[in-house]
Amino acid sequence: MPCWPLNYFSKEQNAGPNLAAQKMSWKVSKDELKIIVNKNANTSIQKMSRELENKNSKEENPIISKRRVFGSYALVGTQRAEFLQFKQFTMIHLSPDVIDYLYTLKQLQNDNLAKFLGIQCNDDTMPTLTVLHTLVERGTLEEFCLNQDFSMNETFKSAFMRDMLRGLNYLHKGPIGYHGFLQAATCLIDINWVLKLSLYGVTNFICDALDNKNIQAPDFLDRTVSYAQYVCFPPEHIKQYDKTGEKPPRMVRGSQKGDMYSVGMILYMMIERDDPYMFSHELGRPDQRLVKDIIVNNKLPRIAEEHNAEALLLEKCKECWSRKPEERPDVRDIMDTISIVYASAKGSLVDQMMKINEKYAAELEDLVAIRTEELAYAKETTMKILNEMLPQAVAEDLKNGIVQMPRSYESATVMFVQICEFNVLMKKSTPDQVIAFLNDVFDQFDSVIKHHVAYKVETTGETYMVASGVPEENDGQHIFEIAEIALEIREVAAVYVLPHDPKYILRIRTGFHMGPIAAGVIGIKSPRYCLFGDTVNYASRMQSTCAPNQIQTSEITAKVLENSKRYILDDKKLVYVKGKGDIKCYLLTGRTHRGAKHVEEQN
Repeated sequence: MPCWPLNYFSKEQNAGPNLAAQKMSWKVSKDELKIIVNKNANTSIQKMSRELENKNSKEENPIISKRRVFGSYALVGTQRAEFLQFKQFTMIHLSPDVIDYLYTLKQLQNDNLAKFLGIQCNDDTMPTLTVLHTLVERGTLEEFCLNQDFSMNETFKSAFMRDMLRGLNYLHKGPIGYHGFLQAATCLIDINWVLKLSLYGVTNFICDALDNKNIQAPDFLDRTVSYAQYVCFPPEHIKQYDKTGEKPPRMVRGSQKGDMYSVGMILYMMIERDDPYMFSHELGRPDQRLVKDIIVNNKLPRIAEEHNAEALLLEKCKECWSRKPEERPDVRDIMDTISIVYASAKGSLVDQMMKINEKYAAELEDLVAIRTEELAYAKETTMKILNEMLPQAVAEDLKNGIVQMPRSYESATVMFVQICEFNVLMKKSTPDQVIAFLNDVFDQFDSVIKHHVAYKVETTGETYMVASGVPEENDGQHIFEIAEIALEIREVAAVYVLPHDPKYILRIRTGFHMGPIAAGVIGIKSPRYCLFGDTVNYASRMQSTCAPNQIQTSEITAKVLENSKRYILDDKKLVYVKGKGDIKCYLLTGRTHRGAKHVEEQN
């Protein structure tokens, strides 16, 4: 076998040495190349695939932060590179056509191709053949497919498939014409989640060197490719090297139709999230028996039945595996199928992520509008509750962050209303009926108060407390507001019908008194507007010493009402009031002013 010198001058050598040097720009010298080895990690792509072959379960090393951990890589000058390396024994003949081809390979530029950096070979002091492509850092498609912790949804699948096919289409339509080593392990994902094809266009060159016995597998491997890689090569190219399936695995030649066979394998791995033959073979992992099954018995990967959405794409995989290469689909056919299967996911992964972000932003705007509306409703509901718990002016101040300071009022009127014989009613009613009764009665009392300048302070059991003149002072009108409320509440009680006992007659005791008072908000989590002072106690005594269906008030309060000439009051005998002794009290029996209703006392 002849040995060829490294020096080569092309047909254009008469044009000058610069053109000849340019044609050899793919040649990497030993001085430019440095191999960096991490002994604690996997080494080159050859050894990495060998290790994957030996796994007989789906348990994979996690892709930490989705970035590759390199066992070894090359430095070409200052540029990091992926590499395939073989041991070289004899000089490799570099014909003009080979040099032109490698020069053309060096010139390729595409977003979905890892840049071909060149080949190191024919160095006496460095007996290796090293094929170099730009290093891509995030990970291989094989790692992402086999890592079950990675969620490969249709967004990722469609983007990776389209990237792969764009790169392959560029090769098929250009002067290179084929990939030759298209595997999930040679589909690399970069930092921007763009898939790039690597180690393309070199298999025929390497096979020539293998056939001529110029090179062999490196010392740490007993073969140039693993069984896991070998069984995914097109059967027709395996048969060119080994018709019986008995030879050890090695690199095989490539072609466009052979690439389409490999496309089917990669699509299968992305859909099934499994190695095409890893678990369908009875021995659990690819070996020489599986190779024979493929090239002799036409064995195909096993396809699960539950892929309804991706069934059309799996049918294309079967077409890619046809033993008649001319019947295999082309890149455009596969691309059209992907567009049908993943109709909602178009463009690169970055494009799809931008669309997802735009959709998310639009949904977020809608969500913000909904939440804003809900917040406004919640605020409105909160204010309604606060207005039930506190006077409106106090609630507004609290809402606006204004601290309500306790204060004294020179004059205000406080009224208590109590349901008579409530204990008797409780004994005859269920708890639900009692609660419904109180809610119904007090709700009707609330309806009366809404038409007056007054505030319901609280309800305690069967007792209802109202005040006027606090916190809004109303120029002495508070006594008349309470008088009107007392009469109207008695009118409501007179016609009230108890749903579960229509014969029941609602009777109430009412007492009120005017005088100085102190008021303020008590509590932080559950604030209440509370009234303090002798006036509150006095009003309570007016109610507790009153007969059913009567409205009792103090002498000082009665004098103010009498002076207004608007109300009818009857004086009573002296009434003993705890803490006050015997005092004279009055009964409010009706109105004298126009449109007034006079309600007779009911015994």
